[in-house]
Amino acid sequence: MRVNKIMSSPVLTIEPTTTVNELKTVFKEKSLHSAPVLELDGTIAGIITSSDLIAVHNETLQARQILTPKVHICIPNNRVKDAAKTMAKHGVHHMVIMEDGKVIGMISSMDIVKVYAEEA
Repeated sequence: MRVNKIMSSPVLTIEPTTTVNELKTVFKEKSLHSAPVLELDGTIAGIITSSDLIAVHNETLQARQILTPKVHICIPNNRVKDAAKTMAKHGVHHMVIMEDGKVIGMISSMDIVKVYAEEA
């Protein structure tokens, strides 16, 4: 199975100047667990996860100040199995799916668990 079959799309992206307070509101309203942070030119600055938000107590900080700069990326045609291996190797629960330099989707470790649970 390919990543494009299980990815969430469209993806809510975050601007680097978004405050922690705004992020917490958006994550709660949209039931998000992660979101990529994009620069104005569309390049990825990093990723914000719900774990990042839980750890921050200063609600005036901006996304650029708390994001994780290392983002694991795959393309829509990657195999789910390969994405799972990458996530396990690096200890991450979210991957950004990109095509032609643009964010087109996201997958989470739970998306992968669901795939394998359906096969069992």
